[in-house]
Amino acid sequence: MILLNILVLVFEILYYSMFMYYAKGEGKFKRYLLLFSLITIIGLFIGNDSLYSYLFLIIMMMIGLKYIIKIKIKFYDILIIFVMLLISCIIPTPIYIIMINLTKNIFAITLVYSLIKILLVYLFRNKIKKYTKKINILWNNNNFYIRYIFTTFMFLYVISSCLYCILK
Repeated sequence: MILLNILVLVFEILYYSMFMYYAKGEGKFKRYLLLFSLITIIGLFIGNDSLYSYLFLIIMMMIGLKYIIKIKIKFYDILIIFVMLLISCIIPTPIYIIMINLTKNIFAITLVYSLIKILLVYLFRNKIKKYTKKINILWNNNNFYIRYIFTTFMFLYVISSCLYCILK
C-alpha cells in the first residue's frame, strides 16, 4: 500500500515537472524534478485537506521557480500554474467516473489517470510551449481578455479545489 502511494507521488512529480518544463522552456529538467520533489515532501507535512495547502503549493512553486530553477518569474507564471493545476483537476474526473464502474480500486484508478496525464503532457509538449508563448505575448501586450481568462482560471481552480475537498 505504501509502495502504491509512493508511485502515485512519483507520477504527480513527473506530471508537474514535465508540464512546467515544457511550458517555461527554460532551466534544466533535473531542477524541475528537484523542485517538485521538494514541494511534494513539504506537502506531505502540510497535508492536502484544505485550500491553504493549495495556496502554499502555488507559493512554493513560485519561490522554487525563482530560487531552484533560477528563472525570472512574472505574475504571468501564476496563470501557467493555474492552467496546470486546473488540467490536473479536470483530467481525472471523467476517467474516475468511467473507471469507478469498472473497478473499485482507487489506487488503480489513480495510477491510470496519472499515467494518462503524463502521456498527454508528453504528446502535447510542443503545443504547450507554443500556446504559452502566444499567451505570454498577449499578456505582455496587456490585452484585457487574457487577464479576464486568468481570473476565470483562478475562479475555476478555486471552485474545483473546493469540490475536490468536499467530495474527498
